[in-house]
Amino acid sequence: MMRTMMAGLALVLASAPAMAGPLPDGGVTADEVASVMRALKLPVERTTDRQGDPLILSTSGGRKFGVYFYQCQSERCASIQYSAGYEGAASVPMLKIHDWNRTKRFGRAYADGGTLYVEMDMDVERGATTEALANNFERWAAVMEQFPKFFK
Repeated sequence: MMRTMMAGLALVLASAPAMAGPLPDGGVTADEVASVMRALKLPVERTTDRQGDPLILSTSGGRKFGVYFYQCQSERCASIQYSAGYEGAASVPMLKIHDWNRTKRFGRAYADGGTLYVEMDMDVERGATTEALANNFERWAAVMEQFPKFFK
């Protein structure tokens, strides 16, 4: 299923010149990120986090995740964070979590309150492109595919 999704993402990236382009310095807006997600056929549910900053909820390969926005001034936010939680962290040894963090370049893992999390950040303060955002969503999908397999 994930291979099909990755192939679909690659096809969308290759066939979506209309969404290609630079984004202004100062970060990204939730609308810009949502637009790239929709172009990648990812569902978008706009909401806000506890601090009132934008939050986008979505799914990829059947896995729920959120896109959190940080360092926001006006509508532009200097960084975004992809985050997904997996139940059952109590059964995962801390050494296994450390092993993930030591051996995997993208996606940091931690356990909190019985949930195992994986998160990945993207700094966009000095500018970004829609292509870079799309590439990071593709990378995030790969991280979410690898993550539960690593902890089986």
